[in-house]
Amino acid sequence: MTMRRRSVRSTAGGLVFLLLALVGGCRSNGQVLMGAPSVAVADNADPSFSVGVVPTMAPPVRVGTVLGFQLSSSESGFAYLYLINASGEVTRLAENLPLAAGMQAAYPVPDDGIRIRASAPAGVDRLILLVTRQPFVGFTNTQGELATTPLMLASSAEAFLESLNEATEELAPRSWAVAEGRVEVVD
Repeated sequence: MTMRRRSVRSTAGGLVFLLLALVGGCRSNGQVLMGAPSVAVADNADPSFSVGVVPTMAPPVRVGTVLGFQLSSSESGFAYLYLINASGEVTRLAENLPLAAGMQAAYPVPDDGIRIRASAPAGVDRLILLVTRQPFVGFTNTQGELATTPLMLASSAEAFLESLNEATEELAPRSWAVAEGRVEVVD
C-alpha cells in the first residue's frame, strides 16, 4: 500500500462541539489553547480519489451557533465523520453514511432532528472525514451499520488518530481517502 503521512497542525483560535482530528497549539486572544498533540494522519496517495468536508457557516462561529457540514467524494463510498474539539474530546458524528460520487451530502440531514451547536471552549474544532469504497466497522459501530447520531468517544484525540491510522493501513490500497476541515469557534 502506498501511503503518505501528513502532519496536521492548527492555526487559529476558535472551537466547536463534536468530531475527529488533531489540534496542536492554538492561539485565541493571545492565549494558548492546548488540544491533542500534532499527530501524523495517514493519507491515501491516490489523487483520483478525493473527499472534502466544508462547514456550511462562515467562520468564525459563536458559541451556540447551529453547525452543518457538506461532505463530498469523487468516488461512491461510505463516510466516517469525526470531530475533535479544541480541548481534545472526540465525537463520532457519522459512520457508514452512503455518499454518491460527485454529489454533496449534508450532515446533519436537515430532517433528521439532529442539531449540532458550537460550544466552549473557544478554539479550533477539527473535522476528519474518511470515505471508503466499501463499508467497514468504524470505531463505535461493531456491526458496520449506518450511525448518524453524535456519540462522544472515550479515547483521547491522540489515541483515536492512532486507531484511525491503523484502520486505514488494513484497507486495500486506493480504496479510501481522508480530508480535514476546521471550524473556528469564538465566545
